[in-house]
Amino acid sequence: MGSYDGQRLLALLRAIGSPLASNRPQVNEGFGNSYVPELYSIAVLNKIPLTYLNTVNPKERENLPQYNYHHARFSRLLEMASEISELFNGEGIDYVVFRTLRPYPEDVSDIDVLNLGSHREYVRIVEAVRGREYIFMEKGDYCTTFQDYRTRFKTEAMIDVYDGVSVGHLIYLDKRRLSSYVVEKDLPKGGKTNIFAPEAELLVTIAHSAIKENRYILAEYYATLHYLALMDQTSIERFIGLIKENKLVKACRWHLTITSILHKLVHGFVPERLSDLLLRLGGPWSRVYKEIFRSNYPPYKCDPVTLTSIFKEKLQDNTFKRSLCTQILMPPRKAFMTRLLTKLKDALH
Repeated sequence: MGSYDGQRLLALLRAIGSPLASNRPQVNEGFGNSYVPELYSIAVLNKIPLTYLNTVNPKERENLPQYNYHHARFSRLLEMASEISELFNGEGIDYVVFRTLRPYPEDVSDIDVLNLGSHREYVRIVEAVRGREYIFMEKGDYCTTFQDYRTRFKTEAMIDVYDGVSVGHLIYLDKRRLSSYVVEKDLPKGGKTNIFAPEAELLVTIAHSAIKENRYILAEYYATLHYLALMDQTSIERFIGLIKENKLVKACRWHLTITSILHKLVHGFVPERLSDLLLRLGGPWSRVYKEIFRSNYPPYKCDPVTLTSIFKEKLQDNTFKRSLCTQILMPPRKAFMTRLLTKLKDALH
């Protein structure tokens, strides 16, 4: 962390700030930082390009092609979210937009929609999106992907419609346990949509990071801080209940330990609600310290011992275990699934 690249990471995080610290991000004000290409590169790698660019002096960023690209793409994603939400609301579809509309403006990879109803409802959602002229791309085990019909970007704007929170056949979160945490949100481009309450969205974020991606990036650092900032004590209690119910205590300890270390390095302290939450889950996950201090900046990989421990706990989740049996019977379609099944095999021994 003392390297030149490590100092760039600290500079990036200080420029953006923290919702749980007094130094708020300098966004949309008449002053700001100059654009630094090296910081932008780290931001892109960690899926927070717009978050970083919003800290740049407004007069300078308006002339940056990078800002104009990400701002235009973010704007189109919001329009797409309004379009499909109006469609789903009009059809009376039970859905939630998740992993997409963060508590701060950011150009995400795509729009993720989760069907909360039966498989028949999932088919209905897919046909509804197809009927709005979105371009069908592919159908997976629990996910169907569409491409924007109107605007082309270097990274195409996509809609992923899920029938389960999964990777391949492996369902790592049971959507039925999340269905009571849906709230309504006003959209910037008009209309309303359904999203998860902060405690449920944070759980999905952590599960996705640990189980699907096996890594931690700065997009998850800021999502965690912002969702914690939105939670009151009742929400914290519900969050802890969700963690335990979904057998994600170890995944959350791993994730929250990294978050607390980064916050301490950048701001000099660990926010009380973060340290209290971590303590109630069993305390810091010690193995992450080595990964952080030997890396210049994220992504931070989830080491094999930690990942094995996370999967051992998840095997207590019957939905996860049943879907694992299905996955084992299926030929892996991607190298990721091959690696995942190897890790799960190790966890069972």
